[in-house]
Amino acid sequence: MPFAPEAIVQQDGDNKNDCEQNAIKRYLAHVKREHPHLKLVILLDGLFADNPTIELIKSYGWHFIIVAKDGNHKSLIEAMDALCDQEQLSYHKIIDEEQGTRHWFRFANDVPLNASKLTQNVNVLDYVETDSEGKRHTWCWVTDIELTKDTVEAVMRGGRCRWHIENQTFNTLKNQGYSLEHNYGHGKQHLATNLAYLTFLAFMVDQIQEMASPEFKKALKERARGVRTYLWKVITRVFLSWMLEGWDELFDALIYGIRELAIKIIPEYGRQQA
Repeated sequence: MPFAPEAIVQQDGDNKNDCEQNAIKRYLAHVKREHPHLKLVILLDGLFADNPTIELIKSYGWHFIIVAKDGNHKSLIEAMDALCDQEQLSYHKIIDEEQGTRHWFRFANDVPLNASKLTQNVNVLDYVETDSEGKRHTWCWVTDIELTKDTVEAVMRGGRCRWHIENQTFNTLKNQGYSLEHNYGHGKQHLATNLAYLTFLAFMVDQIQEMASPEFKKALKERARGVRTYLWKVITRVFLSWMLEGWDELFDALIYGIRELAIKIIPEYGRQQA
């Protein structure tokens, strides 16, 4: 039975921020409904460092680590500066001799998020990384996880996971051969949505292979030099040129080249080359 066409309607408001604010409410409610017993730490960007979102996360019994950007949190920065002047901030430093990096932390607990009388109090972590070349990278997060010298590194690494998700997942899906586009929304017969599902499924299979398959990891590293788009082109070329009997032959071609596959499949070819 064919799907009925789905109407395209405006939702959530008139601008991007309204859409994302309402989308996060729906998403968190869905996660809580489907996984009521999970103990989560929610990672979000600076758009969601506000009272309603923090109250919602805490109402579900979860923790949060949210980016705080200078331009959007003037009063929070002023509060941290005031604590600095009063010598009420805590500091911590870690030196990674092997990597040549320095990690500097400045933090405080129970700081007002904004100037409102009903605002949430949050714990604030300022973090500066100086790499082996002397380049400085700075971040700031708000969280409800208590900040101490024993916890700031774990909170920092948790906060930076969001960047890894953004870069290694979304950037890969857009630019590394999966061709995921913003127009993969609801089409007249759900085709675009199904294409998006299939893309995510293919990406998941590749992630499993990258974690668990030595042959896939070797092909990606040695044959494609870590560039996924090149690996997909090689796979396509092999499929278009040869009748393969299994994954072993495919990975042989990817890792050792078409010539080695030809010798294995066509013994006469190997004798001619000899």
